[in-house]
Amino acid sequence: MKCIKCGTPAFTKLLTSNTPLCRKHYIEYIEKKVRYAIKKHKMFSYDDKIAVAYSGGKDSTVLLHVLYKIEQHYPKSELFAIIVDEGISGYRDQALRIALKNVKQLGIPYKIVSFKDLFTYTLDEIVLEVKQTPKKLTACTYCGVFRRRAIDIGAKSLGATKVATGHNLDDEVQTFLLNLVRGDIKRIGRLSPAYSGMDVFIPRVKPLRYVSEREIVLYALAKNLEFHSDPCPYSSSSTRNEVREFINKTEIRIPSVRENLLAAFDIISPLLRKNSSDVTIKRCKKCGAPTSSDLCQVCKLLETIPKMRNFNIVKKMTSSK
Repeated sequence: MKCIKCGTPAFTKLLTSNTPLCRKHYIEYIEKKVRYAIKKHKMFSYDDKIAVAYSGGKDSTVLLHVLYKIEQHYPKSELFAIIVDEGISGYRDQALRIALKNVKQLGIPYKIVSFKDLFTYTLDEIVLEVKQTPKKLTACTYCGVFRRRAIDIGAKSLGATKVATGHNLDDEVQTFLLNLVRGDIKRIGRLSPAYSGMDVFIPRVKPLRYVSEREIVLYALAKNLEFHSDPCPYSSSSTRNEVREFINKTEIRIPSVRENLLAAFDIISPLLRKNSSDVTIKRCKKCGAPTSSDLCQVCKLLETIPKMRNFNIVKKMTSSK
């Protein structure tokens, strides 16, 4: 099998078109997809300070390296990494080692933000605590909400104007279908690739939204990038896994299923966003963070943890300065 562009031995064959590409042209193909997403959705300005939410996994590692390459052409922009340490024993330590290796290799400034510093407890400690409560929320529930707050705090501390996340094509269409089956239609309007909601939020962008999970792994292999591949010990069977399995099975008969779903999402989301402009953004009564209700999601979750019911993240941050 020969590369369709140069005739050298092919590195892989594109799933949706059966087009064979060599290593060099496959790398160019993926980077072109990222540049297309950035341009189409006007994700960045020439002088943006971009914080990459970096975990050391395949998605954020590829994102970091591609944005670093693109950013070289924009001398007035800045790129740095926000690394969140949730405090997961035997898992995060290895990921942190790989993450630090990559940022140091590229010479990218970085900031580590830990759950321990922000919330007094690691995720491991929080999970042990909530096991004693009647309402047992999953570790993923706490981790997702607390990670978003940690990234926001880290990005603001570095003066970021944009936060770039490693959400890929699979993530986007899975989330789209999840919200459909759950009947959470309004949320779909807040899931655009470059949506800030209100001026109180640092805009988050998703440059990898047109790149599938498979393509990301192949790009990392083509570039010989080191990334953390161990599964999180708290990951478990979930509705998202069932949706992922459904898409993977459908792909056998419809290779372009992900692209088709994303196209539908891109048509529906702006319409829903336009019709949900009546959402009022307030300030959380406890910590002052932007929210649509009296308490933000972080403070709501903190109240489910016995040891943290009187915890105030603002006081914690002030006392730690």
